[in-house]
Amino acid sequence: MPRIITLTPNPTYDFAVDADFVEPNRKLRCKNPKSHPGGGGVNVARAAHRLGADVLAILTAGGLYGDAVKGLLGEELIPIRAIPVRGETRIAFHVQDLKGDHEYRFNLPGAEMTNAEVEAMLAATDAAIRDGDYVVGSGSLPGGKPDDFWARAARIVKDKGGRFVLDSIHGVRPALDEGIYLLRLNKFEYPALAGRDLQWPDEIIAFASDIVKKGGAARVAISHGGDGAIMASADGVARAPVIKIKAESAVGAGDSFVGAIAAAMLKGADDEEALRRGAAAAAATRMTPGTALFRAEDVERLYAQATSRA
Repeated sequence: MPRIITLTPNPTYDFAVDADFVEPNRKLRCKNPKSHPGGGGVNVARAAHRLGADVLAILTAGGLYGDAVKGLLGEELIPIRAIPVRGETRIAFHVQDLKGDHEYRFNLPGAEMTNAEVEAMLAATDAAIRDGDYVVGSGSLPGGKPDDFWARAARIVKDKGGRFVLDSIHGVRPALDEGIYLLRLNKFEYPALAGRDLQWPDEIIAFASDIVKKGGAARVAISHGGDGAIMASADGVARAPVIKIKAESAVGAGDSFVGAIAAAMLKGADDEEALRRGAAAAAATRMTPGTALFRAEDVERLYAQATSRA
């Protein structure tokens, strides 16, 4: 059976706390500490796993935080292939200001990868892929990694009969030159590729459709905050309206969006259903505090509600 394989060259140890207030030059006493494994591909694997997909997370891991990420993934029963690296796995720190109702997110840089570590990750990808697998490359690229990393991964995936999904603005142009199955961007990322802000929805649909027409990606999904999301393909444009919820935190919402889309496509869903399930997963994750992802029952409930109103 096909599965979802995720690639995370720059994972994180996500740490979240609440603070009664956040002010400069004050000692801030925090409470409710929670930790989760993080990084784009790691979260995509966690999301898809919660939705019943067979997954494998390929990630780098170094130092104490790398061990912690592997341990947390083990607690969630996520199959992994960890590539040892000399540098320390990075940490991401999330603070919820209870007084001001603000969210503060601090992402530290990842350690540089050596050429040998890059080759080891690509070799692990090549060894893992089976025909029909979806392979999701997601998140940032750490220092020292070549810009063509995602393009090389996409070539390996295609040669093995898989479908490569890219959820990253880093190294996207070489990947599009190679040709991929699905590109996902959010409203803060697409201007870097388009060269300017675009009007929702017409200009963004035209931009996504042009990438498809030129052969860069078979599908382009763009999420646009409160406006909803679109997915362009040669068959047309699917749309998903935003799902109104009481938001707690945005951490992991985009990764949940991608994980749900991949899980739905793996089960044979068409573009519109996959996009709407992605929107439901993103909304469900925004309902959870800190760095926690969604509950599967919330995704199903929100998807059913949104579908009944369509």
